[in-house]
Amino acid sequence: MKEFTPNTGTRAHSRTFNVLNVDRECGVVTDVTYSTVQLTRADAGLVAEINGQPAELERAVATLRTAERVWLLEEVLTPVSPKVSAPVIGKAVACELHRELGRLGYREHYALAGDVLNRVVPSLAALSAAERDLVREYAYGQLGLMVGGWAA
Repeated sequence: MKEFTPNTGTRAHSRTFNVLNVDRECGVVTDVTYSTVQLTRADAGLVAEINGQPAELERAVATLRTAERVWLLEEVLTPVSPKVSAPVIGKAVACELHRELGRLGYREHYALAGDVLNRVVPSLAALSAAERDLVREYAYGQLGLMVGGWAA
């Protein structure tokens, strides 16, 4: 069996764990149980099973958290669909966006774009035209201005 280490980089469709629970009273072991916990991703969210029986997600997570030991038995990864990416705006348009954001008073351009798009933005040149427009609209809107208004 493989010892559990969380895989934070890849989304899983399902994970099945073997769980060792040890009950103690006054430091004395009173019961040792093994159970199987399966978490599966569904359209409505995560679905949990304990020993093959449907269970509340909170109970399954609590079982995993309070366990003496947890082993990962099986992991089914979600297939990665190829992304069809929109063309990027490039350096020249990104430079214009930097200047425009600067004129509006923004100093942290990448942080602003990251907050708007809810992801890390290492370069404005890698934004699509739609993402650029969204960042511009947000920047102007925060100042109570219309895009293309007098401040630019």
